[in-house]
Amino acid sequence: MLEMKQIIRTLEGVTDLPTLPTVYSKVSFLVNDSRTTAAQVTKVIETDQAITSKILRLVNSSFFGFSRRISSIHQAVILLGFNTIRNTVLSVSAFKMFGTGSNGMFDLKNFWKHSIATGMLSKILGQYLEIDMDEEAFTAGILHDIGKLVLNKYFPVEFEKALKKTQQEKLVLFDAERQVIGVSHAKIGEYLVDRWNLPYGLVETIALHHTPGVLRSSPKLVSLVHVGNIFAREMQLGFNGDFRIPEIDPFVYEELETTEDELNGYYMRMKEEIDKNMEIFNILI
Repeated sequence: MLEMKQIIRTLEGVTDLPTLPTVYSKVSFLVNDSRTTAAQVTKVIETDQAITSKILRLVNSSFFGFSRRISSIHQAVILLGFNTIRNTVLSVSAFKMFGTGSNGMFDLKNFWKHSIATGMLSKILGQYLEIDMDEEAFTAGILHDIGKLVLNKYFPVEFEKALKKTQQEKLVLFDAERQVIGVSHAKIGEYLVDRWNLPYGLVETIALHHTPGVLRSSPKLVSLVHVGNIFAREMQLGFNGDFRIPEIDPFVYEELETTEDELNGYYMRMKEEIDKNMEIFNILI
């Protein structure tokens, strides 16, 4: 088994550890400056044609629900606002950093499908419960399992052993990783996105999406993604390496001010919304 210190030493010595795209870093810098204009943010985003194209396709999808067509990035920046456009840039950039291929037991295309579904379901649930964090939930859901990508790329032998253990013993992968590797993908993901200086709510959600009862500063966001992840597995939308579907932590019901029956009632409505918005998978993957 490995210790977190060993893993960090290994990752710090890696020359190709994914870094945030320049476009996101520049947009984030601008968003944090109160003097920034929409034209400045637009100019930065438009330097990357692939990101520009995905953002426009995404915001014009029925999932975003705008009544009129958004024909330019400048229009998107104005309508969405700076924080949402920053989150959207991050969401569409994630796939570029790690790719969408296949690697043995871990199929990246199915992994990303699960991640997108988690983001969509987290956002939809937040809307049902009138929790005002749509885009944070969407982005956090997409990134929640990013630690698995790090394990898969830089610790492939150990990660494959954990995948085999969860398959053979029907464990949640989060538990199999801790037994086989010594740390979980949640801990690795927290390390990576903290290194990227992402907003703390995203860092916390990635760290705690399996353990929402560990209180920090954004328990509602963590709880939304916790449920979104489980519902995505129950709906068989993609595959994240788990051969056992985790159970919902009872803490979530209190934090989201809901009940098990109410969440179960939302389940079919949420599935119908996903079915109506399948284009999102084609846009992002």
